[in-house]
Amino acid sequence: MSNPGQAHYIPGLDGIRALAVCAVIAYHLNLGWFPGGFLGVGIFFVLSGYLITDLLIRQWERTGRIDLRDFWVRRARRLLPAMCSILLIVIVWLALFQTSRLVELWGDIAASLLYVTNWWFIVNDTAYFSRFSTASPLMHFWSLAVEEQFYLVWPVMLMLGLRFVTNRKILFALILISALASALAMYFLYVPGLLDTSRVYYGTDTRAFSLLIGAGLALCRPAGNPGKEGKGRTGLPTIAMDFTGFVGLAILIWMICGTSQYEPFLYQGGMVLQSTATAAVIAAAVQPSTWIGRCLSWKPLRWLGIRSYGIYLWHYPILLLTFTGEERSFLQTAVQITAVLVIAAISWTYLEKPIRYGYSNWSRQRGNTDKRSSIES
Repeated sequence: MSNPGQAHYIPGLDGIRALAVCAVIAYHLNLGWFPGGFLGVGIFFVLSGYLITDLLIRQWERTGRIDLRDFWVRRARRLLPAMCSILLIVIVWLALFQTSRLVELWGDIAASLLYVTNWWFIVNDTAYFSRFSTASPLMHFWSLAVEEQFYLVWPVMLMLGLRFVTNRKILFALILISALASALAMYFLYVPGLLDTSRVYYGTDTRAFSLLIGAGLALCRPAGNPGKEGKGRTGLPTIAMDFTGFVGLAILIWMICGTSQYEPFLYQGGMVLQSTATAAVIAAAVQPSTWIGRCLSWKPLRWLGIRSYGIYLWHYPILLLTFTGEERSFLQTAVQITAVLVIAAISWTYLEKPIRYGYSNWSRQRGNTDKRSSIES
């Protein structure tokens, strides 16, 4: 049995990341086949809630405590280098080519550095689904703000829960009740017929259910747990998990391809369904012997998933700042996507990994650190 604090590499989770970031990019490219591509962010939320909670629980089981300072330092080393580089490049680009636009962007930059972009956009009535040509190149930072606010609060709450609620079933129930409260907040704050859904779309309180559903899954289905049937065997549990995972994946594909941001269904339970479907896919993917885990472990998907944070950060400024106002040609789209992938790959190899693991470790273990990324992200 593996050490409960040991980090497990689960390639299928990188495959889920890849699907999520591809959906978001397809939406921002305005590809008509993926009107619900923005739901990829919700997939990231569930996955983040799952991975972070699993990591913290493993540390608790190994040491009897959660080292908050170490956790937050690791988060900073993981998230800040790429984010700060994006902000710097955007500032320089606008200073050189769009000076007037830079003046309007200082508030967005400050909000990004403080991880309050989502609330900044709510206060300033900045709609996420506004015209692309007039959007902020930092518009997508709202989701980073939601996750960082979760990273600040959740470890403390989980630590208190693990300390004072010894029955894991009760703790699981409390997490689900919290998720339900968040979902109800979205339901009641949503105004049917109102095109601007910014309050419920951006709000940490109205999006927390996705993160909490992931957290609840981590409590009952730890990462790297092969289940009762044992690795390599195809018992009933594996078949059941595959069925559940493929149903969840089918729901995600249906929602990404068949829904739009203006459908009341999304805000009245649809996003909860999407988060639950994501949890089903994760639960199947973390079981080594499932077919869905193997499919999601396809090498190109893993490559994209490992670099998905940088891809997500870079894609929006590149698409927006190189937007000419005319309909994109196939060649322009191909060049933009290639630029996103190349820059994200360079950022991952020469900026993010060295700072995250230390330059000495990076130089010695360049071939191994990718495998550490999945469960620690």
